[in-house]
Amino acid sequence: MRSVEVKTPAQKAAAEYKQPPAGVRAVVPALTSSRRVRREALINRLNYLHFQSAPLTVLLKHKQHGRSLRLFSEPQPCSGSSLTCYWSEPLPESVLRGDFVLRHLEVPSGSHVLQVLVDKATFTVDGFTCQLPDDCRELALRKIRRHFCKNIQASIIQNGTTFSGELVDFSAAAFRLDLRAQPPQTFHWLDSGEPVTLILNRHEQTQLIIPGQILRRQGNRQQQTVVILPESAGQHRFPNKKHRTRRIELRPAPLAVFTHPLTGRTCRLDVLDLSGSGFGVIEDPQEALLLPGMILEDLELHLSDSLSLRCQSQVVHSKSDNPAGSNGQLRSGLAILDMSITDHTQLMALLHRAENRNKGVCPHIDIDKLWEFFFESGFIYPKKYRSLQEHRREFRQIYSKLYAKAPEITRHFIYQENSHITGHLAMLRTHSNSWLIHHHAADRTRSRQAGLETLQLVGEAVNESQGLYSAHMDYVMCYFRPENRFPQRVFGGVASHYNDPSCCSVDTLAYFHYQKKFDLQWKDDGPWELAPAQNEDLLNLEAFYKGKSGGLMLQGLDLIPEHPDDQELNISYEMAGFQRQQTLFALKHNGATIAVFVVLNTEVGLNLSNLTNAITVLILDPQTLPREAFFTAISMLASKFPQKKIPVLTYPKEYVVSHSIEIEKHYNLWVLDCRNLDPYFEFCNNLFRRLTRDKKRVRK
Repeated sequence: MRSVEVKTPAQKAAAEYKQPPAGVRAVVPALTSSRRVRREALINRLNYLHFQSAPLTVLLKHKQHGRSLRLFSEPQPCSGSSLTCYWSEPLPESVLRGDFVLRHLEVPSGSHVLQVLVDKATFTVDGFTCQLPDDCRELALRKIRRHFCKNIQASIIQNGTTFSGELVDFSAAAFRLDLRAQPPQTFHWLDSGEPVTLILNRHEQTQLIIPGQILRRQGNRQQQTVVILPESAGQHRFPNKKHRTRRIELRPAPLAVFTHPLTGRTCRLDVLDLSGSGFGVIEDPQEALLLPGMILEDLELHLSDSLSLRCQSQVVHSKSDNPAGSNGQLRSGLAILDMSITDHTQLMALLHRAENRNKGVCPHIDIDKLWEFFFESGFIYPKKYRSLQEHRREFRQIYSKLYAKAPEITRHFIYQENSHITGHLAMLRTHSNSWLIHHHAADRTRSRQAGLETLQLVGEAVNESQGLYSAHMDYVMCYFRPENRFPQRVFGGVASHYNDPSCCSVDTLAYFHYQKKFDLQWKDDGPWELAPAQNEDLLNLEAFYKGKSGGLMLQGLDLIPEHPDDQELNISYEMAGFQRQQTLFALKHNGATIAVFVVLNTEVGLNLSNLTNAITVLILDPQTLPREAFFTAISMLASKFPQKKIPVLTYPKEYVVSHSIEIEKHYNLWVLDCRNLDPYFEFCNNLFRRLTRDKKRVRK
């Protein structure tokens, strides 16, 4: 049996870079296979290089010592036998003195190089002129192509010392750098046996940071050419998680189009598979351009001739799909770092539709059919409709805008069978980095699985979105009634499964409506003050809530000290044709913070229970707050609402009971930290399997 030699990446790279540099640039060895190319074809190639502002290579030979020197020059338009080229960088003094003669030119031509033996070369400070021969030879390049670069600043860091210079060229195997030592630095400080960190910048913006090993170096104590072998291991952009987003293969395959950060050239690669958080592309290993850790600032996903989505992405790994052979392709995985929420919603809608045509993320929806579904499914029951009927025209107008023109602040999920809506769930971005799940409904007379399908759909959407800055999906929230069995089983069950309120919490609030009027006159002794809340008030609230619950309610509702600025969110509402304003007030007695009042003003009807247009009261000192002061503060803040009856949510709920305030219902506020979703999917997958099994048994 014939033995096969398997080379490590370091050995392959060493083989590619086996000729040490002699002088300023090293000669690139070409393979022996060749064919003749006529002058006319050579001229066409030279004009193409000029059109692309791409250089050719000039090979020089020292007259006395015979050492070789490689320089770059830019060809000018050519139409006959005479060729003029301008130097890409200042000439070394030795060339200006005439110490070197021209050996030949190397003209890049795809995976080959044209070797041109020229006559009568005349050198100047700016360039040279020569006569082209009748024909030249086309030589095959090395197996892995080097890509030449311009204006890429390079630095390597080792043991606290940084050496800077420029990137000359790179391949999938190695980087070649020209580095300079800044006195008192010397290259004696650089240890070839120790690992280094390579940093590449273009126009002061970092393009790549990658660990590596020095493969070879040549030069003196102030200037050296260094070849770096990068670490072949992939990189992690986001923390590892068990539940990964599903990749979908689309036909025809989409294209990833981007400007390469190191070469500046436009690249087009086929997309193998795609999800809401990343995608895979394929490359020819001999032409590979992508390296783990590389950031692509403005990549376009061409999904069809009429649909292109833009994103920022990063290469996380590159692997051969046939490691044992030589005919494989290079597969690279890219993570989506950021994408506009509108584009990302379109991407998820396409992927979920491709996976299951019954599912839809923010599909175009007939709003009349949606209202019909709300009534037929029992989501709008008689008592709820009585509270809505006075504003039915406003509701119709609001939902027409909400479901068609507000992708920055809302997402809706549909499950349908035979063109009938059988399941629906909506999300609304109510706070800076929090989304509220609401309007979950299913028509059990038409489908036994629609409710579960929409919940699974929103779970997948959160998993795909939470890593994107533009999604602002750090937390997901939901209000539900404790006596409602299904949400209590799902959301309450998830919180119990986490068993950690800092990851997933449930807090109970009392709910009632306040009729605009002064309930009682202010009778209490001592100075009371109702004023905009300050950071100290929120610090007091944080300390109280930590001892009482330790959950996530304050983070979800933007009530933490130095909470995020919500002006960007308010502008998003305004652009969608809605209003939003959250204002915090502190009620104090003798300077002590007794309660914090959260006044959230949005459009009436964005949430059918009006929980997004309400006053939320968080009482730090229930013993000190009398009923009269509580209602007086509410009556003063009620002036900020146009409606006569204002929903009031109170925490802790025991205060309302102890002060004989009539409660209409209780709401549990469920908040989930989206940074750790694996326990959520563990619980939901087990629950959905049990429910599906139970339904099958009932049918039998």
